[in-house]
Amino acid sequence: MVDQIRVLHVDDDPDLVGLTASFLEREDDRIAVDTATDATEGLRVLDDRAVDCIVSDHDMPGPNGIEFLRSVRDRDPDLPFILYTGKGSEAVASDAISAGVTDYLQKAGGTEQYEILANRIVEAVEKRRLEREAERTQAHLQAITAHSMDAIITIDADGTIRFANPAVERLFGYDPETLVGESVETLMPADRREQHRYGVERYLQTDDPSIDWSAVELPGRHRDGRGLSLSISFGEFEEDGERRFVGIVRDVSERDRHRAFVEHSTDIVTVLDEAGRFRYLSPSAEEIIGYEPESLYGEPAFEYVHPDDRDAAMESFEETFEETFGGTTGDDPGYPAVEYRFRCADGEYRWLESVGSNRLDGGAVAGYVINTRDVAERKRRERKLAQLREWTQQLNYTRTIAETTRLAVDAVDEIVGAELSGIHLLNEAGDRLEPTALADSVATFFDDLPSYDRDAPAGSRAALAWEAYRGDEPIAIGELSASDRLTEETPTESIVLHPIGDHGLFIISAPTQNAFTETDVLIAEIVANHLEAALDRVVRESRLEGLHDATRSLIRAGSREEIADRVIAAAEDVLGFSVATVRLHDEAAGGLAPIAVSDIADDLLPPRSLFTPDDGSLNWAAFESGEPHVYDDIETVEALDSGTGLRSLMILPIGDTGTISIGETAPDVFDATDEFLARILATAAETAFDAEARTRRLHERSAELERQNDRLAEFASVVSHDLRNPLNVAQGRVELAREEYDSEHLDAAGRAHDRMDTLIGDLLTLAREGQRVSETSTVSLSAVAEACWLNVDTAAATLTVAADLRLEADESRLQQLLENLIRNAIEHGGDDVTVTIGALDDGTGFYVADDGPGIPEDIRDSVFDAGVSTTRTGTGFGLRIVEQVADAHGWEVAVADAADDAGVESAAGTANVVATGARFEITGVDVADRVD
Repeated sequence: MVDQIRVLHVDDDPDLVGLTASFLEREDDRIAVDTATDATEGLRVLDDRAVDCIVSDHDMPGPNGIEFLRSVRDRDPDLPFILYTGKGSEAVASDAISAGVTDYLQKAGGTEQYEILANRIVEAVEKRRLEREAERTQAHLQAITAHSMDAIITIDADGTIRFANPAVERLFGYDPETLVGESVETLMPADRREQHRYGVERYLQTDDPSIDWSAVELPGRHRDGRGLSLSISFGEFEEDGERRFVGIVRDVSERDRHRAFVEHSTDIVTVLDEAGRFRYLSPSAEEIIGYEPESLYGEPAFEYVHPDDRDAAMESFEETFEETFGGTTGDDPGYPAVEYRFRCADGEYRWLESVGSNRLDGGAVAGYVINTRDVAERKRRERKLAQLREWTQQLNYTRTIAETTRLAVDAVDEIVGAELSGIHLLNEAGDRLEPTALADSVATFFDDLPSYDRDAPAGSRAALAWEAYRGDEPIAIGELSASDRLTEETPTESIVLHPIGDHGLFIISAPTQNAFTETDVLIAEIVANHLEAALDRVVRESRLEGLHDATRSLIRAGSREEIADRVIAAAEDVLGFSVATVRLHDEAAGGLAPIAVSDIADDLLPPRSLFTPDDGSLNWAAFESGEPHVYDDIETVEALDSGTGLRSLMILPIGDTGTISIGETAPDVFDATDEFLARILATAAETAFDAEARTRRLHERSAELERQNDRLAEFASVVSHDLRNPLNVAQGRVELAREEYDSEHLDAAGRAHDRMDTLIGDLLTLAREGQRVSETSTVSLSAVAEACWLNVDTAAATLTVAADLRLEADESRLQQLLENLIRNAIEHGGDDVTVTIGALDDGTGFYVADDGPGIPEDIRDSVFDAGVSTTRTGTGFGLRIVEQVADAHGWEVAVADAADDAGVESAAGTANVVATGARFEITGVDVADRVD
């Protein structure tokens, strides 16, 4: 049905315009008429709105109908335009046709003319609309054919190609224009052309409408000759009275490849419906889970999942399906893999891994597509690797070789089922691989525990073992009985022989053929590598422990000779070096003299009494440089011991003391561990020699001190007896003389005798109190100070204790120290001097200060020397005794200015401002607490 038709009627007669509009709208209710009285007004109407047809008079004021038509044609070449005029002529008709008029109709009498005009209007509009629709359809078809990914081909009844779209070139390799006029058989394999001709002929004869030509799968042929898998949908139409056939051709080669992939995949491809039931399983399902695919159709998939895994599997799938259904974008949606156990046809559960995507939203699948693979072997491998991690971690903490090898054998037995495994280590002689750890089953299969001699004949088990030990790579044999490498009988069939460095051989074996998978062999290799590292560590730790014991024994050695002998023993027994020599620097001789030599070194090397800077010895070069020198082969350098049989040599300086030489008769024997341990031994030897030297010097010093003490004791005895006795006699005689005579000479003699008595007392103190304090107690500084004040003739002097202090000291000797300092203050400061005793602010000790004249700068450095005094009556020994008592306690005493502690508050709470005077600070005191 035609939609509403909008008509613009232009005529200079207003009455006629209105009448015509009324009749037209009455003749056909689809017509709606707009009017205008001249061409100019008509153009304005066209500017305002669209119309479907124009009906115009010819003779009008202004532009006539032909001119109006030309203006309309400039706007729209196809808009229906009917010239409806009462003044007709051939000239007007000719001009109208030339201008592109749609129809020409003369006005006539009666109302019938309006029916005719209405019909002409409807016909013109419908024709234009049909043409436009055809144009749009043609444009759509052209766009579809031009841009279609499918090839579109039109042929006639003879099979000649009449049209080919651009996609034909992508599919078949031909330019579309070159195909037009060619037979469609060009696009077919040669062996299918006859069949094609027969089929077309049969169809044309029978014209059977029941034949379904949609998505017919046929083979095709590319221009380069390769075959194509095609899906073709045919259609038929007529063109110019002739039958035409159109084919839409799609390449389904990829789909076929995908189908073949699914059908032959080792993974299971599954399709589930919305309820989670099986709709499809690929053929591999029977091999992996034991079910014929069709037997599971309609079955709920998750009922076959292990109960312990079911909830997690369903939750993971639901999340995946929701994400996919919700429109996951990107080339890689990243669907998570789900691992679970699936109940197989035999009732056993098997580990599977699945990845799914949601295809419920359309397409050929319309379901959940799941790709599932068998991961049972991977799970077994992961379980073995987890066990491997646990066992290898334990190897990191073994302490002995026996424990380490036992652990490695148990590991391969448990992880890979190597029940005939064993570890064979090289013996000390280096000619046999002896069993150190064997699996429990070995004793059952072997009559004698296997050990392997180096010189065993070819074809024997021992020869094969030594071949593997000497080699760089493990030897793996799956069927030992069929191998030409072994002629000796053995209960072993599967075997992996893995060398473990210089330690020996790890034999991983089983009594069945091909018992070990590639994973098992890899695990055995990993265990063997960890075993080698663990044995290296155990040996290294054992050597370190032995070296530690040896270094402790060095410190306990009583002499340089004993230290050197113990160094040689450590080099032989702990480090395992057979050639060792210790040389000490003999300054007087000007070289390095041997003090200890290993037995093998003594036999191997010629006797050399001294290595000097001038003889070019390697020992002196290392000693002088202070750095270890390592030679892989001394035959390659200029060495004094070349040609002796010594090859490897390591020389380590022992500080300024000497050198340690370590060697072997084979080249390249030292590794980093050897050098590291040898450095430790050299450092320990240096420490021991230094300690011995210090001890020797200390003993010498102690002996000297003892001799000095003996002399002091002898001196004290002389002073005490031989001097004091005559002095006492002289003092007695002076007293007797005073009773008989009154002479100032006697007074002078008495004072001289008193002076002599004081000197003797101080000398005795110096001689007898030089020893260190052995026992102390906690004493109060203020209490000792007050006691001292009472023991000294203080005259009018004043004592102030600024702050009390509790300290560790020998109370008697502390009192002696304070008495001497108080006496010193009164002697130098006068009878009215003020003496202040208090704690140092930093808590390290105490001070004694006075407000006297102080100590002159020029003698401050010597006030503690014996005999130094600034008064005529002083003995010069008092401060020496103070220093001696301080030293005996481990304290230090120093001179400072009394003003340094001015303003210290006394124990009584009053501020005591001390003027410049002498101040002695005693530090290094063990202070218990301070009482302010």
